Formats: sequence, structure tokens, C-alpha cells
Amino acid sequence: MTNILEYQPLKAIYLILFVLILLLIKLPLWTLNYLPRSRRPRTAWTLGRSLIVRTLQELWTLKVDVRGQPAPVVEVSDSELTDAKFTWVAPLPDKLLCGEVRRVAEITGAEPARIAGYWLLKQGAPWTGPRAKPGEKTVLHMHGGGFRIGTANPSDVTANFTRGILKHSHSLDRTFAIDYRLTSSAPNPVANPFPTALLDTIAGYRYLVQEAGFEPQNITVAGDSAGGNLAIGLVRYLIENPIPTLPPPGHILAVSPWLDLSMSRHGPTSSATLSATTDIFQLKPGELFEEYAVVSLLGPMDFEVARTNRYLSPVSLHVKPEEGLFQGFPETYVVAGAPERLMDDSTALIEMMRADGVKVIADISPDAVHDFVVFTWHEPERTDTLKRVSMWIDMM
Repeated sequence: MTNILEYQPLKAIYLILFVLILLLIKLPLWTLNYLPRSRRPRTAWTLGRSLIVRTLQELWTLKVDVRGQPAPVVEVSDSELTDAKFTWVAPLPDKLLCGEVRRVAEITGAEPARIAGYWLLKQGAPWTGPRAKPGEKTVLHMHGGGFRIGTANPSDVTANFTRGILKHSHSLDRTFAIDYRLTSSAPNPVANPFPTALLDTIAGYRYLVQEAGFEPQNITVAGDSAGGNLAIGLVRYLIENPIPTLPPPGHILAVSPWLDLSMSRHGPTSSATLSATTDIFQLKPGELFEEYAVVSLLGPMDFEVARTNRYLSPVSLHVKPEEGLFQGFPETYVVAGAPERLMDDSTALIEMMRADGVKVIADISPDAVHDFVVFTWHEPERTDTLKRVSMWIDMM
């Protein structure tokens, strides 16, 4: 059904009213309500954090109601970037597209394409070209945004994640982020169903290994939220489809990963329910997290695919077999906030990986929201976590 808020002047009127009500009515009322520490979502939170989180919850409903379209990819000049470098990443070669991912791509019509990539440099470091120095380490980052918003451009809030790692790491000089294609569906143009973003992720990894010359064991694949899903999917693809010229990476870093698109654990005792007031997004009763994105990713496929596909929902209760799904995965570092609504996904990942013999480091902050490492206001948890992550990378 067409969303009338997509049309002017209704869209402008809606936005103006939304902002006015937020600033003039809701924020003052929330401030009064949160003055007593006992009334805040978490008693450990400051008044400022409580207001920020409540405001983000409100803005989440705005994003759901007024959706944007994926922006076209254009080359970004050096003059527009600071401590960063734009590059094009070639489409994934057809010979490297195989197995389950190829089968699904043929159903949804997903195809490889040229995408953008961004090198992020340590502050003040010169650009010396893409080729890796002997033994050089790097991080391949896939940004969050529910597969439907966000960008790898350093101006995006998710770049705060890798910027922070570069700041605190002694062994990293640069990281690489891929601008995977975003998904959309009605009322926007239908575009980029699964496995489009995964194809772009594989292409980004191939670029690092085969073109930039990084040794796989020196690459940490990292992703926050939806990007964490892509990081896990990339490693699964490389393990299930052994490619002699493209071995799996040395390590995985997953931050608040979104790993069950079907929300198979949703119920009165789930993190999605228990943490309803302590995370940055809202859900209506019975609503899926990022339901629009799930529908867009599925394209012509039935919702059952979201429940049972090991790439889309690797920790779903309905994925078979239940054991061995993570055999052969490299050492993994999982970051999450205890009161976030997707905490069940991180908990399941940690438990399932350990059951399959994978070495897992679980770094759970007791009072942090979803994807807190991208928010510069989320201190001291953000800096403390980034320091621990950076030390882990340095010790590899």
C-alpha cells in the first residue's frame, strides 16, 4: 500500500510537526520524568544519556514512516575526505560465485556489481597506495543500518567504530570499508535483495587479498549490527566454498550483530521484550526488527527463508542442523550491550560458536545500547571497549 507521507506537501508537514512536538512537548516532559535517577531506563545512566536514547527511539519511528531511497554511488575526490581514500572495487567474478549463495542469487536476481570502498587512515598518516606492506594488518568493515541505510563514507556515524580502533591500535595504520548496496522495496523502487550485500562483501574481501595483497590471516572482518551479519556470512561462504586463492580471514569482530532476521526467540522473556525501554529503537507489538528491510531482502522469496536460511539468520532456532554451523570459524570477538534488544542474537552466537569449538571473546557492557561503539556520546563504555578490541588486534 502506498505511503501518503512520501508525497509533498504531506511529507514536509509531517516532518515539521514531528520536530516541533519532539522539541517543545516530549523533551521537556522526558526531562522532568528522568530527573529522579530511579525513573531512568537504567539507574546507571546519566540524565543526558537517558534523553538521548529516548530521542533516538522517537526518531526511529520517523525513519520507519518516512523512508529514503539508496543513494547512487559516485566517486568521492580526495579533497572531500580527511584521513581517507576512495577506491572502486571490481564486481565479484562469476567463477567465485557458487554454492547456496549462487542458488539464491539466481532466484532473487541479485548480481555482482562494481561498488565503492573507503580506506580509513590513522590520523595524519600519508596515503602510500593500496598495496599491503609485509605482514601488515587491516580490518574489513561492513557498516550497520539494517541493510537499508548507512554508508561506508567516513562521514557516516558507523565510521566512528573503525576510527576509534585506529586511534587506539598500535599495529593498524588503516582499515577498509565497503559501500555495499542497500536494499529497498515498495513504496520505494525494489532493489538489491539478498544476497546482493553479501556479494559486495565477498568482493571487498577479494579486493584486499588479491589486489591489495593482504594475507588472509592478517585481516579481521568486522561488522556492526547488519554489518555483523555480513561478516559472519562472508566467513561462512569462504568455509563452505573453499577457494584456494581466497582463504578465510584470520579473525572476526562482531558488534551487536543482527543474526536472526526472523526473531525466532521473540517472546515475553526475550531481550527484544525485556529491553524495550533501554535500547535506541522501538518496535510495535508483534513487529519484526527492521521489518521493511527483511521484506526487501527476501524479494520474491517466502518469509520461511528468513527463518531457515543459515546466511540470513544463522542463529535462528529453525536453522538446521543445529550443531556444527560454526565449525572451522576463526577466533571471534563479540561486542554487545546487555540491555540491547538484539542481545539474544549475540548470546546465541557466543554459545553456538563455543559449542563448535570456536574461540570466542565475549565483551558485554552492562549498560550499553545497541551498536554503542559508533556513538561518541556513549562514554566511558565506547572508549573502554575500543581499547580492549584494539589490544586484541595488536596481540594477534
